[in-house]
Amino acid sequence: MAFDHASITASGVSRLRAKLSYTNLGFALAPAVFTASELQSVYQAALGHDVSATNLKRILLRRHQIIETGTVSAPGRSGGRPAAEYRFRAREIEVTDQFAVLRPPEAPRTLTG
Repeated sequence: MAFDHASITASGVSRLRAKLSYTNLGFALAPAVFTASELQSVYQAALGHDVSATNLKRILLRRHQIIETGTVSAPGRSGGRPAAEYRFRAREIEVTDQFAVLRPPEAPRTLTG
C-alpha cells in the first residue's frame, strides 16, 4: 500500500478530469459565487491545460450548470468594468452531458515528408 500513492493520485486526477467533462462537478472546486475568469482558473488547474473563459462560460450556461447571480464583482486595483458573478445551479453532482469531453487543445500538426 505504501508505494502505490502515485498511481492512486493519478487515477483520481484522471477521473476528476473526465467527470468535469460531463457533470457539474466544478461546483465542488469553485467558490459559491465566482466570475468567469475565477472559474477558468479552477478548470485550468484541474484539467492541466488552458481553457477559454468565454467558451467555458458559454458551455456551462448552455448546459444549465451555472446561472448569473445578478451581481458584479468589486472592481480590481486597475479599474475596469466589474465582472458578472455566477453560481452553480445545483450543489450536488448531476450528469449534464453524457457525451461531452473537455480535451486539451491539439498541438499544431507538422507536415512530414
